[in-house]
Amino acid sequence: MKFLRSLGQRGRPRRLGDADEEWREAHWAPPASEADSHRFVALQPIFDRRKKVFGYEALSRSKWENRFTGDPDTATQTMIDDWLLRGLDELTAGSRTFINCTFGALTEGSLKLLPTRVVLELLETVEPGPEVVSACRKMKALGYQIALDDFRLTKKMDVLVALADYVKVDFRSTDSDQRRAIVGRVKGLATIPVAEKIETEKEFDTALAEGFRLFQGYSLATPVLYSRRRIRPLDGNHLRERRQPAFG
Repeated sequence: MKFLRSLGQRGRPRRLGDADEEWREAHWAPPASEADSHRFVALQPIFDRRKKVFGYEALSRSKWENRFTGDPDTATQTMIDDWLLRGLDELTAGSRTFINCTFGALTEGSLKLLPTRVVLELLETVEPGPEVVSACRKMKALGYQIALDDFRLTKKMDVLVALADYVKVDFRSTDSDQRRAIVGRVKGLATIPVAEKIETEKEFDTALAEGFRLFQGYSLATPVLYSRRRIRPLDGNHLRERRQPAFG
């Protein structure tokens, strides 16, 4: 697809692991020993009803494999660091971008460092307690949008539904009645239902008929992995060697 071919291009061929600190699409995996010298992120597009790209979900990755192994809090903090220090904007081109958000990241305030076009996607493990609700209200007041991941209809979630801009529904772990009930629950609200894990064309058509407005899944586009070389600071000895005059 054209958007996948063009994403991240800067008018020259992409070379994995360039030392110029630009994000490069990772087409192949070099020796595992090189993983520590790179940072990684994956982007999966989110589409509208006409299959046009609405935005992206930015996914933390720890190695050349297109998957994450580690702690969710670490993943969220890494995403914040990459955005602030390593220019994820050059990949997303200013599009609406969803990032996974843990209880700690939401309540500690570090997410306020991100641009307001970032959508804070609350993981299903985040409970709608007073601290979480208060933090969501503060972030909304600052201009951020809220998404609820793996959403299920329960009474306790009503307070977050009232604040949410998106509810993401796992298409493969819900049946049609459950999904239609969710779409009906947010109808009339400023809350967009998102069907995720759409893996066949038939599932897309079904989700469309059920009233979903945004769509994400492997049948539409798989996550694209990007890498960026870490430029390690020079140590003092190396700097002194470089400053020594040459004789002879």
